Amino acid sequence: MTDLPVALRPLDVTELDAFLDLVVSSYASERASAVDARLEEARRNGRSQVEALLPQGLATPDHHLYSVLEGSVAVGYLWIGMNDVDGFRSAFVYDIHLREEARGRGLGRRVMVLAEEAARALGGRDMELHVFAQNTRARRLYESLGYRMTSLSMRKHLG
Repeated sequence: MTDLPVALRPLDVTELDAFLDLVVSSYASERASAVDARLEEARRNGRSQVEALLPQGLATPDHHLYSVLEGSVAVGYLWIGMNDVDGFRSAFVYDIHLREEARGRGLGRRVMVLAEEAARALGGRDMELHVFAQNTRARRLYESLGYRMTSLSMRKHLG
């Protein structure tokens, strides 16, 4: 585990394009693998979803994009969206990404704790997220932090 402090900093407009490219690329790779889709189609799907969720970029209401800092070095990103569901305010982790060299040292756990603190400060009662089934490393992390499965999507190839 690292001795350097880990913090969140609001994403700067100069970082937005790189962030969006990374979100789309990461999502597309995971999605294509999960549903046996063509990568290019998964990229188009991901880009369309991101554009719909962030129509005003950093100014999109209720969406909070952060750089993850280890010390003073940016090592990843976090995207939290806030919404009102079931009569209370809830946060949704749209994306969390750490650079490869930042993985395996406990940073993901620390970032999730910071994400929960940010969500509470934004009025969130709960926090939700989506994780692809094959991402066992992330699933184990979330389960160890107290996240529980609330729904399950299943798919069967009919070809």
